[in-house]
Amino acid sequence: MLMNAGKSFEEDFKRSTPKGIFFYRLRDGTANFSGGRNENVRFQQSNMCDCILFDNRTSDRKLLLLELKSHKGKSIPFNCIRQNQLIELCKANMFKGVYPGIVFNFRDVAETYFVMIDRVEQYIATTERKSIPLDWIRENGIHIPQQIKKVRYKYDIETFLKRLESVEHE
Repeated sequence: MLMNAGKSFEEDFKRSTPKGIFFYRLRDGTANFSGGRNENVRFQQSNMCDCILFDNRTSDRKLLLLELKSHKGKSIPFNCIRQNQLIELCKANMFKGVYPGIVFNFRDVAETYFVMIDRVEQYIATTERKSIPLDWIRENGIHIPQQIKKVRYKYDIETFLKRLESVEHE
């Protein structure tokens, strides 16, 4: 069975996590109950994000709450980000050492970035657009280097975590 591009990205991201960093993929709940077609599912679990990373290898411990988005094209439509994700991740942003955000993977250009959730929320609230353009993400995000290994990708999570140290909560 072929895996869709979004699930492949999530799997590649998980496999790229360095040893010594806790990684946990939150379950999708009932989304797969009817083969991904949830029109007959009355109650749908709605997680704030896709995964949790915890890095306690230094005294500056980091808890990352990450929503992973993989998309074709050069923008991410707002409707790909659920309202409960914005609300819950923004609440988590108030805590020191917690880094909630979205990892945007643009398949067509093979680029991946992390953007803190407060920046995403502010952009959505102040623009007339219906999507987040790649250029804005390049300016406001942390680039996560990636390299292709035959068919699958490996992401440089170590470099990403080092760059994350310079991000301050606003």
